Parts: sequence; C-alpha cells; structure tokens
Amino acid sequence: MPSVKLVQAEEALMLVKDGIRLGLGGSPLTMNPVSLVAHVIEKGIKDLDVVVAPIGGFAADMLIGAGAVRSVEFAQLGFEEMGMAPNFRKRSQDGMLRTLDHT
Repeated sequence: MPSVKLVQAEEALMLVKDGIRLGLGGSPLTMNPVSLVAHVIEKGIKDLDVVVAPIGGFAADMLIGAGAVRSVEFAQLGFEEMGMAPNFRKRSQDGMLRTLDHT
C-alpha cells in the first residue's frame, strides 16, 4: 500500500475491479465520493460488495441503481429526513441486493 494517502480519482479507480469489496465513506448527503462512483458506473464495474461507513448515502445509492452492487453492508443507508435511498429500497425489496444490516 502506498504511503501517500491522497490520490487522484483516476488512480483510485485503477484499484476498483469487478467483484471487489469497496468501502465508501461520507454521510447521507455530504462528503460522498461522487466522482469516483460516477467513473465506476461509467466503466461498467459490477458485482461489488459495498461497505458504507459511517452512513451510506447517495453515492452508494447511485452504485446500487446502476446495478453495480451485489451486496451492501451498512448501519444506515438513506437520505436523512428525505427518507430511504430509493434504489437501495427497491433492490432490497425485490431481492436483487444482499444486505448485511448492522443496526
């Protein structure tokens, strides 16, 4: 692992491959890695096992909606007072997403 902790999105994206476990930080509506997630979706990366911490928000929901996520591990995944993340809810309810809830 490199000693430098900050990398450009393009460099970070080279580490993201089909089938990996991907950790996403941030909160429901702020500090989401949107640029990285947009590039992941654009590249067509699939079968991700996503872990959100401390709380999952719209970046995780974007990946779920794009069909890139096989499973999601979370304590909370939603849009605060705006309710549940819509893609997360739909894919969870229709059985297309494996969920590991740590609440």
